[in-house]
Amino acid sequence: MASLFSIGLSLDSGKDEPLSTQMQAYCSRSLQFASIRFSPHETSAPASRKETRRWLVTLQKEGEAQVSQGGRRSHVRPGDMVLIDLASPFHIETGHIVTHSTYVDSELLRRVVPDAHLRTAIRIETANGPGAIFRAMNDAMFDMAPELDETTAARIAQALPYTLAVALSGCDRDITALPSKLHVFHLERIRTFVRDNLHDSSLDAEMISQAVNLSTRHIYQLFTAEQTSLMKWVWSERLERCREDLVSRQLSNRPIGEIAYGWGFSDVAHFSRAFKEKFGLTPREYRKQQA
Repeated sequence: MASLFSIGLSLDSGKDEPLSTQMQAYCSRSLQFASIRFSPHETSAPASRKETRRWLVTLQKEGEAQVSQGGRRSHVRPGDMVLIDLASPFHIETGHIVTHSTYVDSELLRRVVPDAHLRTAIRIETANGPGAIFRAMNDAMFDMAPELDETTAARIAQALPYTLAVALSGCDRDITALPSKLHVFHLERIRTFVRDNLHDSSLDAEMISQAVNLSTRHIYQLFTAEQTSLMKWVWSERLERCREDLVSRQLSNRPIGEIAYGWGFSDVAHFSRAFKEKFGLTPREYRKQQA
């Protein structure tokens, strides 16, 4: 599992039984999921890994597990699902289990569920209610894995955060530190303005402050609760838009520099370095790989 999911996990099977794992995995450029059978073990990720840009949503098929993250702890049974933030410390303790585990892009999920980090390690039933919608999609996705092509997989990856958002709405009552409605309202206003103006290279905290009629200090405080900074998020959004344009067939002939300038970058060299830091490849390498 550690090698497949590439997140540096620590696995301990204890003294009673050696670790046994069976896995059937699907892996495309944009979508990764696996059916995993485990003997009893503990999985830990004690250190924060900010470079990890994925979340893991697990649907329990057989056996039981204890999942802990962010001060929350849940006893997960067959038919339950649970979300884990792979960039933050977590701990899982299991018996003999079978799970269906799927990666979800962290940025896509946060666009739909800004407070997703408050919904990790919370057991969600999928027999009925909001969780049943995600389970139906999840089961269908696993069933059709042998026939999935890259285009369909990419569309599923884009749809996953929205289906997951429906399921996560079922754990509202379990959230003890949910931001106020006003907090969420202000964040959404800020995000909307920023996304509408990413092309403007002069976009900064002062411009955003004037547009949404909030002090820069207040805006910085709002983003502190989101585990990022305002401008770090702005640059991340720009990089994501550039990434989307780089793989667009309609824009395949557009120069990389023109794409960068179109999303607010004023220095192509800076763009290239930032892109490689975020996605692991230069823009040119990424476009070639996705072609």
